[in-house]
Amino acid sequence: MDLYATDSEVTQLELRLTEMVAQEQLSELLTLAWHLRQRDSRRALVLCERISKLLNTSAKSETDKALLYLRMQLIRAEEKWLHADLDAAAAVVQAILRHPDVHLDPACLSDAHRMLGFVFSDQGKHVECDIEMAISIDEASKAEDYLRKNCTAAALARIAVLRDKRLAKSYFDRYFESRNAQKDIHPGLSALTNDFLGLYAGLNNQIADSVQFLTKAYEFCLQSGQIRRAILTAANIGYTYNAANDYEAALEWLQKALVLAKPTGWSPSIGNCLTQIGDTLRKMGSLDAAEKMLHESLEQLASLTNSRNYALAISVLADVALDRRDYHLALNLFTQLSLLPGAQEQADLQETASLGQAKAQSKLKLEPREQAVKQSSSLATKR
Repeated sequence: MDLYATDSEVTQLELRLTEMVAQEQLSELLTLAWHLRQRDSRRALVLCERISKLLNTSAKSETDKALLYLRMQLIRAEEKWLHADLDAAAAVVQAILRHPDVHLDPACLSDAHRMLGFVFSDQGKHVECDIEMAISIDEASKAEDYLRKNCTAAALARIAVLRDKRLAKSYFDRYFESRNAQKDIHPGLSALTNDFLGLYAGLNNQIADSVQFLTKAYEFCLQSGQIRRAILTAANIGYTYNAANDYEAALEWLQKALVLAKPTGWSPSIGNCLTQIGDTLRKMGSLDAAEKMLHESLEQLASLTNSRNYALAISVLADVALDRRDYHLALNLFTQLSLLPGAQEQADLQETASLGQAKAQSKLKLEPREQAVKQSSSLATKR
């Protein structure tokens, strides 16, 4: 089963299903559920229940039934991951990996390791994440499933880029020749490669290149059903415009991301959008509105305190405290940021925490002097 499908392929699949009787639909229904897992995760779960009932009366072998069941479990695990139910998602995937028949489906085995890698990433377990992604790449390579292998390799580089951009670039260059891009590349892979290149360009202050790559990534994400990544990519375009002080363009993209995220109910995606909007509002001087957005974000991310998204929200809240000249609160928040699991091994967040702490401490040292100067000035005026 392909990792990603285009919208037109999903439409054709739905049309084929209308021409089949119930028992003939089993494999096709499962393929449809798989490709709807982010396009419409609720419907994907409903289809899984329908497939389960058909399996009870199916004449397929027990092994074939088991493999269909394992793919359904992957859909269920991804749905839990999308809603930030990380422990439950990990438990489902680990059960899949313990199943005696999982090795009969190399694609399922590769997908299970990749999903576990995504879960570990959101839990702040970076070493475990990298290991799982490497295993996923290896399993796809053994099966000569080059689309799966390359998509996972690009995802690994994308996950690593905010921790160590040089290491991430070495991951990327191991599998891709960035100077000679392939012409006929699957939209699912194009989404991932452009996402990585956009973030990498942004980290190197190449703003125009970053926006160009990320805009392509956003379009390819939508085409290939990678809705979670589309939301994140739109938010990152907003972040890039934010860094360039183009706040109107930033808000336009961030609102686009939020509109895409809200119907899904996925708290990590919604929380990230709210954080980025809060940061833009802060830079525009709307501190009350920014603080409100950030507290909404933290509510969405309450079950993700080990994630980078949660650390980002704390980082922006600390900046709001600095802007309000509440230096005690700012120092506490920047100190908290430096210790958060989601900020560990994240070079940009550690730098933000260090600089923020230094700025807050400097302002706190200056406050007694400023008060003394004010009092002296006031006494001189009275005389």
